[in-house]
Amino acid sequence: LDAGEALHWPCPARPPGEEAHPGSPRLFTERFAHADGRARLVAVDHTDAAELPDAEYPLRATTGRVLVHYQSGAQTRRVRELAGIAPESFVEVHPETAARAGLADGEWARVVSRRGAATARVRCVPTLRPDTVFLPFHFGAGQAANLLTNPALDPISRMPEFKVCAVRLERES
Repeated sequence: LDAGEALHWPCPARPPGEEAHPGSPRLFTERFAHADGRARLVAVDHTDAAELPDAEYPLRATTGRVLVHYQSGAQTRRVRELAGIAPESFVEVHPETAARAGLADGEWARVVSRRGAATARVRCVPTLRPDTVFLPFHFGAGQAANLLTNPALDPISRMPEFKVCAVRLERES
């Protein structure tokens, strides 16, 4: 690694005297991690999100990560250089969607859901769907995307539906 070479996990142990394992850039090319080597696939029917856009909350919000704060940001937002790259929350919005809300690139917006509101700086992204906005979840206090998200649970996995909810955009006053 110090020499700048790529190393892919996993690197299975080898007996003493043998050359180190080169790493595994692609897993499961020969077999899967089951005794019979076969994959386990389960068919599922599509289910809509628990909350869909409507007249009051016409946009679908999705949350995710930014590279420099990859996990939660609990550590990376304490590193001056990384915090300088992504110091505040933002909401990515199609330019037409922003214009309909009376917002322009770089302005502060309120993103409002049935559960709460978060403030974020508008980033107009022409490749984004006009019915969708994106917010990173790394920021706290009034910029926390999780103030918006829906705690509905998946009926099988029981995982919370933190990734999507219905919202509207407003000018931050």
